[in-house]
Parts: sequence; structure tokens; C-alpha cells
Amino acid sequence: MGGEYADAAARMSAEHLRAKQFYEAGRFDEAARECRTLLARDPHDSEANHLMGLVFYRQGQSQAALPFLQRAVASGRASARAFSNLGAVLSELGDLDQAISAYHRAIDLDPANPWPLNNLGVLYRTRGKTDAAIDALRRALSIKPDLADAQVNLRLVYSTIVPQWHFAMLNDSARNDAYEAAIRRAVPGKRVLEIGTGAGLLAMMAARAGAAIVDSCEAVGVIAREAASIVARNGFADRIKIIPKHSTGIVVGRDMAARADILITETFSSNLLDEAILPAVEHAHRHLLTDRATLIPRAASAMGFLIGGEAVGGMLSAGRIKGFDLSSFNEFAPPRLVVPLDGVAFAALSPDVELLRFDLTETEFRMGGHEVALPVTGTGLCYGVAQWIRLDLDDAVQYSNRPGGPGGGSHWPNIIYRFPMPLIVSAGETLRVFARHDRAEINVNLLAP
Repeated sequence: MGGEYADAAARMSAEHLRAKQFYEAGRFDEAARECRTLLARDPHDSEANHLMGLVFYRQGQSQAALPFLQRAVASGRASARAFSNLGAVLSELGDLDQAISAYHRAIDLDPANPWPLNNLGVLYRTRGKTDAAIDALRRALSIKPDLADAQVNLRLVYSTIVPQWHFAMLNDSARNDAYEAAIRRAVPGKRVLEIGTGAGLLAMMAARAGAAIVDSCEAVGVIAREAASIVARNGFADRIKIIPKHSTGIVVGRDMAARADILITETFSSNLLDEAILPAVEHAHRHLLTDRATLIPRAASAMGFLIGGEAVGGMLSAGRIKGFDLSSFNEFAPPRLVVPLDGVAFAALSPDVELLRFDLTETEFRMGGHEVALPVTGTGLCYGVAQWIRLDLDDAVQYSNRPGGPGGGSHWPNIIYRFPMPLIVSAGETLRVFARHDRAEINVNLLAP
């Protein structure tokens, strides 16, 4: 409830003061009795309605509290705290729109109180209004920098827009070196479009490598603003323009002066596709790039091998444990597992194979799939197919997050597509899988022999 019941003593009778004292002492039944006496005399008594609503709320009866708080704020004398407490009850009851309105009214009446701003930020986060949530929580902390609730809530909002892996990505030296090598060869004197600004690292690489202009788009407003600040602080504000919108919303002639000669992007996931890379590239080809534009990377592939190993089996299935047969529980096991395999003792039971490849210079990507043969090179239990990604930055440079590969420790984890049951395989056999995509994600399924 955001805080204590407090109103100007001059506006309180002896009954009001007694009711307040009972409430603050936790003697809710006695506080309610005093409020009923006051409300019998004046059903529209703002302070009595407010306090009665608080009593019900503290007793876990939000529905009963609501009409009293609504009557409290209907008075022209309602306090900011009454609106704030009404917002808490409405939020508890799931009426988030009205709760947001109540908190805004509380803020208007008492702009120096950080609690309604904190609570408003929580509601905006729940509604997915990230920029509004961040603004409210930052305002709360500007009033009370040590407000622990607002500090935690702001970090929670940040974590939804900048997940922890983003920092591992920024510090992935193999990725950075590969991108920079391709960028240096491609961009001098060219107009560049980057999709997915993030912290602005790739855009600044392009500017430093001699790009004539870099337009970089970022759909999350607060990240776009921070990226613009980083770009300016590093001295590239004259050549890098941060566009605070999704690439599919960009209009040449309004957001960009002209079509770009180069497209740079790193909007790939462990599954390769589920950051909507294919629709973004299709749109860019149609609306944002010149006919002979260069793409970095120019191709992206999902690679894989058959995987075994006791440690892998322990992550994917259950058998006999402590003498008990738990194998039927495998029915509930997920079809795929996202896991960083570097550091896991696994067995590669086949050569590396290309499961799916996407030539990003193409202008259209239709959903589909094909059969892939995986020759077995080892003997043992096979649990599924391990998948990683490979990016062909240009003709000379590749980057991959193959588990156990050179460097290791990629910011991208790997994926294991789990077979329905572990298979005993022997060298010389061949397993067949079907690798398919629906433009949004990749799936790999075992085919019957």
C-alpha cells in the first residue's frame, strides 16, 4: 500500500484520530468500528472512507476495500495517498488501466513522493511499456536515490530489454574480430545500414573503418538513446545516426537520406532465426538497400552433429536413479534444450553437417526443410543432434560457436534437439533427420529408419 495513513490533523475529529491510532497499532477491528461510526454520520467522509479501505486491504480483502477508496477519492479533498492506495487495490484486483490512472493522479497531487512513481513503473513493466516503466522508476530514484524497491524494479526492467548475455556478446573477442575484419574490407566510402544497434559497437566499427555514413536502427527507445550518447561520447555523432525504431518501420527519405550500400546485422539467436532476422532482411532488400548491396554476414547456417555422452544424457532423460525406474517421466522432456556445451563432456558421434543455410543476399526466404543424413562415426548412446550457428561474414571470414571449437566460450549457447528416446548407434551407420524452419525458428526431428 505504499505507506501509512496520514492527513492533516486539523481536518480530523477525535474519532478520526482514534481510528488512525487504532489502524497504526494494527488494531484493525477497532479502527473499523470508529470508521463505521464516522460513516454513519457522513457516508462521504473522505478520511473515514480512506481508512476503512486501508483496513480491508490490510486484512486481505481488496474487493471490499475498493468502494471505500473510490468514495474517498471522489471527494475534492482526497489526498495523494488516497489515490496511491486506490491504485494499489486496483492493481491487486487486476484493473491495471484504472490503477495507472490512480497513480498518475497521486503523482500530480504529490510529485515529490517516489512511491507512486515506483508502483507506476511496476505496472508499466507488467503491461510491457518498457520506456514508460523506465521513465517512472528513474523519476522515483531522482527523488529518493536509495529507494531499494525502485532500484530493484529498474534492474528488472533493464533485464527484459538487455539480457545478461548481451554483455558476453559485447566481450566476445572472436565475434568482434570477425565482424571488424569483414567491416574493414567492405565499408570505406559506403553508406551503411545496421539493424540492431545495441550499444553501438558495430556501428562505430563501421564509422572508424571509413564508412561515409552509418544509419543504425534500434527498436527499444531507451537503448537507442543510450547508444546515441555512447556514439557521441566516442566522437562519431557526425557519421552515425541512431534511428529509434524497428528496421521495418524505416522510410528512406525520412529516416534515411538514401538506400544503403552495406547491411550489417547481428540479430541472430542460438536457434539462428528467432530474432526475426529473415523478415528484416527481406524488408531491407525491398526498401532500404541498393540493388547490389553487400550483407555482413552474407550467409548464416545452422550446423550440427550427433551427440552422446553421459553428461548430455543426464540433461535430457531419466532412467534408473537410486534404484528407482523413472524412465516414464521422459514423456515430459522438452524436444530441445538450450545449453552452452563448452565445458560439458560430450561425444560427437558424427561429422559436422550443415542442417540449413540461408544466403542473406537473397530477397525472399520461404519456409521449408529437407532431409539430412548424418554418418555415425562413434559407438554409444546418441541423445540427439547438437546445433550451433556459423556466420559467413564475407568470402574470407567465418564465425561459429561450435562447442569445443577454437576459442570456445561464445556468447551464443548451443541447442540439442532431443530424440524421443536415446539410440544405440555404431560407427558406419547413418541416421536421417529432417531439418526445417518456419521463418521464425528451426526444428530438427529424427526420421524413422
